[in-house]
Amino acid sequence: MADFLNGIFISEILADNAGGSAVDVDGDGNTNKADEYIELGNASGAPVSLDGYELWSEKNGALFAFDVNDVLNPGEAATVVGNYAGGDSGGFYDAGIAENGNFIPDGEGQKFDSIFLVDTNTGQYIVLSYGQPPRVPTLPTGFPGTTQVGSGESLNSNAPNGTAFARDANGNLIETTPTPGTPGIACFTAGTMILTRHGERPVETLAPGDGVPTYDNGMQRLVGICAQTIPPAALLRDPALRPLRVDGAPFDVTGSTLLSPAHCLLFQSAMAEALFECSEVLLRARHLELAGFARPELPRGGVTYYHLMFAEHEMVLADGFWSETFLNTGTDADEGAPDAKWQTENNLMRSHTRHATSARRILRGFEAAVLLDAPRSAKSRPDTGRATYIAMPDRQSGARAAR
Repeated sequence: MADFLNGIFISEILADNAGGSAVDVDGDGNTNKADEYIELGNASGAPVSLDGYELWSEKNGALFAFDVNDVLNPGEAATVVGNYAGGDSGGFYDAGIAENGNFIPDGEGQKFDSIFLVDTNTGQYIVLSYGQPPRVPTLPTGFPGTTQVGSGESLNSNAPNGTAFARDANGNLIETTPTPGTPGIACFTAGTMILTRHGERPVETLAPGDGVPTYDNGMQRLVGICAQTIPPAALLRDPALRPLRVDGAPFDVTGSTLLSPAHCLLFQSAMAEALFECSEVLLRARHLELAGFARPELPRGGVTYYHLMFAEHEMVLADGFWSETFLNTGTDADEGAPDAKWQTENNLMRSHTRHATSARRILRGFEAAVLLDAPRSAKSRPDTGRATYIAMPDRQSGARAAR
């Protein structure tokens, strides 16, 4: 089981990213050791300031220092990458090593290392060692920690190329496929009913070019669709991949919908206006789970997730909920795009389609917690009458014409 430092723990490590099994963490087209990373999780029920927290390696010394603006929200992750082209955003942090540098020592061939997380404000630290076999950790030169918290973890592994250490359902570290960053598969599950020009259709039956009414821009043509199947074994191994059943009650919707944990739904209330100066916000399914409005499911046959992409980040009507579509900021790592080929209107559409902004403000974990805990003095779902109106292909309100 994990050791915790004020609720923060080491949730995943990619220690050797080389050869044919290497992965491209930041989506920059390169797969090398600069894509190695250390991911931290927050198991507490409150945001934790990371100001003063540092990551150290027994072999490589100081790796990264967080600053006063870094906060880790409940259930989310902070992922420090050796060289992250996406910048310090979306929970990813650039450790600043050379593009072809070696961020974390390997574990094979009698090699080993120990990763330390230390709170320099108190001197407390936790440590995780790996190797085959792992060794008793030695404090690196200049290390600011003074008091170890927990008994220390060790993993007997040679850190195979492109294989990460991540937590299983019991909190134990195992070798697995890398999933850096906050679980980010933001998409629909098979069977989700999407309102289209020709009525509701299961998401898996849609194709590029189909007309779909959107919340903001009237009828739009679907640019691309992508599917990713998560097998039962992966769902058992990694609870973060399991879909969430979202209750319709907070949205004044009858029934429920099954979504990936990172998927966003549109929420409207006077309280949101008071708190965030915008009456309409996007809430992630995993934050609804923390508030008691969603629960995980474990489909026996696994789950297939579907991304829908439009020229802009849109909201479409899915199972009666206004739901986001794929937000493409230019790097797959930002949005958790599945490792599968997109069906698009042409081969260039995906690479040419970039979304500069999201359709609405996406609340962070602690913001969602405040909003969902507050009394809702106004309805939380946009008028359903608007859905009928925007479904009309000849809408004349300044919206873009359907492509």
